[in-house]
Amino acid sequence: MRAVEHASVPGGTVIYAGSYGSNQVTADAINGLPSGVYAPMFSITPKGSRGPYAGRNLPPEDLAKLDPRYDGPIPLRTPDKPLPRNDYLNWGRELGFRFRDTLRHRGAGGAQISTTWQFDEVVSETVLGGLTVPYRLYVAGILQGLHLGRSRLGDKPQTGMVWAAEKTLATLPQQPTPTGSPMAVLWTAIDQAARLYVGEEYVEFEGDPRAAAERASLGQRRMLSTGPTRKRIGHKYVVGMTPGFLLPGSALGGNVHGWPVSRVNDWRERFVRARASLVAVAGFGQFNFTGPNAGYEIMRAAIEAAANPFPT
Repeated sequence: MRAVEHASVPGGTVIYAGSYGSNQVTADAINGLPSGVYAPMFSITPKGSRGPYAGRNLPPEDLAKLDPRYDGPIPLRTPDKPLPRNDYLNWGRELGFRFRDTLRHRGAGGAQISTTWQFDEVVSETVLGGLTVPYRLYVAGILQGLHLGRSRLGDKPQTGMVWAAEKTLATLPQQPTPTGSPMAVLWTAIDQAARLYVGEEYVEFEGDPRAAAERASLGQRRMLSTGPTRKRIGHKYVVGMTPGFLLPGSALGGNVHGWPVSRVNDWRERFVRARASLVAVAGFGQFNFTGPNAGYEIMRAAIEAAANPFPT
C-alpha cells in the first residue's frame, strides 16, 4: 500500500488489487486507498486436499437448497491438473460457484467481502494439447459460476478481472467459433464475466521496447479485428506485466539479463508508452509482488509505470 501511495498514481485511477484467497485485513488495506478496489484472486489449479476443489463449505441450510449431484470433491482426471473426468461445463460452474461461496459472508459482520474478483486463468490447454474442447468448456463453466454466483443463496451477478495465459493470446482469437461451439461458449463466458481481460504478455526486458510492444500486442489486435464478442473483449484488454525480478525459469519474463533496477525501470517505462500508443488498452497490470519483486522500490516503480502510460 505504501508503494501505491508513493507511485504518483494519477487521481481517479481505479486500482484493483488482491492476493490469492480472501481476507479482511487485505480487503481493508486496499479499499482504504484512493480509488482502491479489493479483488481477491482465484486459481484454477487444485491446491492440496482442502479448498473449493475438495467440496462445498456451506452451512446445512444452504446445502439443502443446492443440487446434490455437484456436492463433494470435483472428480478430476488427475489430482494435480484442473479438469474433471466428464460434465466439464457443469463442474466448472460448480467450481465458480464455490469461489463465490468464499466471498458471500467473509466481510465484516458477515457481509460480502468484495464486489469483484480476479480469475487465474484462461489456461494454455484451451489451445494446446488433445483436450482443448474439455478445457474450453471447463473454463467457460468456471467463469459462468463466478459471474452469476448461486442465485438460490442470494448472489447477484458480478464481473471481474479474467487473466489469460500468454500462450492463448495470439492463438485463441483465431480459433473457429461456430455458433454454439465450445469456443463460442468460452468467448461468451469471458465477455459476460470480464470487467477487464488481462493478457499475460510478460515480455522479456531486452532489445527495443517498441518492437517488444509490437509483438506483445498481436493477440489484442487479432481480437479487435474479429467478430463482435471478441472485439468487445479486446476493448476491455489490460496488458499483464511483471515487475521483472523473479528468478529465471519463472515463465514470467522480465529482467532476463540481470540489469540494475534503474535500467529495468527505464526499459519498462518505454515499453508501456509504446504499448499504449500502438493499441488502445483498458489499463496495465502487475503480477507477482513476491520474492525479489517484493522490494518497496521495485514495487513502486512497477506500479508507477503501469499507472502512467502517457506521462506529462
